[in-house]
Amino acid sequence: MSRHKLNGLIVLLLVSLALTACAGGTTAAPTAIIVPTVPPLNLTAPGPYPTLSISSQGATGLAFNPTDGSLLKADPAGLFRLPADGQAWEAIQTPATRYAGLTGVAINPDDPATLYLSGSGLGVLKSTDGGQTWSEINDGLVSQDVTTLAMHSFRYATLYVWLKDIGIFRTEDSGVHWARMPDQGPPDTAVRGLAHSTLPGSMNTGWLYASTPSGAYLSMDCF
Repeated sequence: MSRHKLNGLIVLLLVSLALTACAGGTTAAPTAIIVPTVPPLNLTAPGPYPTLSISSQGATGLAFNPTDGSLLKADPAGLFRLPADGQAWEAIQTPATRYAGLTGVAINPDDPATLYLSGSGLGVLKSTDGGQTWSEINDGLVSQDVTTLAMHSFRYATLYVWLKDIGIFRTEDSGVHWARMPDQGPPDTAVRGLAHSTLPGSMNTGWLYASTPSGAYLSMDCF
């Protein structure tokens, strides 16, 4: 067989193999580069999930621990911690279990072992050991029906609470004493959330936001 005929047969053979591969033959495909991806969260599959709510009534407060990356969640069922690995919520025992439910939680970023809880009929609780023991800090609160709790955005000894049907109270000494603020609060008194911000333009240290069923309100008159 001449060299030209041999080369022609080789070309025909290569073309035949290529056509077989395109038609779904068993010829091995080129090696692909696999890029790892994070699968989407499937809420219909067995848990636990990082976003799983233990209480069907939903979270009433969240607080992040900058030391270990964990997340605290307050809800009507109690207080729970989600470790940084996000595997499952862990219940934290508190005296609040005998009340209607928690309405807020806060962590001091400068001292993450210091936690604050609020609740309806509970007032405010404080822990200085990461939630192992708790004490009431309600001196100056004319009611213990606290619907929400918030910490100042950089003065961590300052906290705000809303007392149901009464108004805003503030402490500037980590809960040793509370006093009512001059600001009467939003016209919708069903305040369910408070948040402090350092948004520019305030005459003092920032702004206080209030969340209500009718919308959000903003004030700098609480300082």
